[in-house]
Amino acid sequence: MNEPNTKPTLLLVDDEARITRSLKMLFRNEFNVLTTDNGHDAIEIARTQPVAVVISDQRMPIMAGVDVLRGIREVSPNTMRLLLTGYADLAAVIGSVNEGEIFRFLQKPWDTEQIRADVRAAADVAELSFAAAARRNHEMVVDEAPQPVSRPGILLLDQDPMAYELVKRATPQGNPLYWARHLDEAMELLSAHAIGVLVADVLDGQASHVGAIKALKRSHPQLVTIVLTQLRDYELLVELINQGQVFRFHPKPGHIGTFTKNMQSALDYHKVLQTQPEVRQRHAVAKSDKPLLAGLSDRVMGYFRRFGVSN
Repeated sequence: MNEPNTKPTLLLVDDEARITRSLKMLFRNEFNVLTTDNGHDAIEIARTQPVAVVISDQRMPIMAGVDVLRGIREVSPNTMRLLLTGYADLAAVIGSVNEGEIFRFLQKPWDTEQIRADVRAAADVAELSFAAAARRNHEMVVDEAPQPVSRPGILLLDQDPMAYELVKRATPQGNPLYWARHLDEAMELLSAHAIGVLVADVLDGQASHVGAIKALKRSHPQLVTIVLTQLRDYELLVELINQGQVFRFHPKPGHIGTFTKNMQSALDYHKVLQTQPEVRQRHAVAKSDKPLLAGLSDRVMGYFRRFGVSN
């Protein structure tokens, strides 16, 4: 993406000049930093030049940050997207995943070392993504007879029969559907079958699946996760974005039409993760400050440890 000895481009989108000034000072030695207070201008910048990373504020008068990141995803899918907000805004949290497919959700006031680490990681992934896209554009395409491809399985982790009916209706014909009522059962199914999409409730009865969802993204980077939830816990949802790289949040019980679209998007993205391994880096998880495996059974902990995942 970058010529030798040139800096990657970081685009800052915020209507508060003091925020863009502070971030520009923080990153000017490592990045070519561009700033704008207009979401439409930000999308046009990403359309016309290679932008490695964009950080957009959520609350802006012309265009909300979620909409800015969605627009940038459409014109420059290899640009890494981070959303910044100073408010406990649940709609922004959910929208940042479902519409902007962000890498990280950043909160004001930010921790200097953490935001530096997040932006550096995003820039490294962007470089890989742009380079891989360039290679694909230059490769010779040879027409071959299509090879039969097995359909990935879909695993539901939820005790609720209504959730099963929702997922069953949204599962395309030919994709096997497995239903686990408990985490131990889910681990057995993951061990025995090729699962591409996990649909899970965050809190199932008294059991929390948060640690398991985060650990699964580490052990199975090609797994795409849809969270079914009634949660209104802002901090927990942010945690699942940054440390679990959840692909979609879907309110429970939710609309079948929307969920069917989410399911197809998840299956399509699983295929991308399988055929383009470099894309998995776009879903690298942030370090968790909480024990991932706390409260899990010995069997489940043993499963994760076989994949090198520990607390």
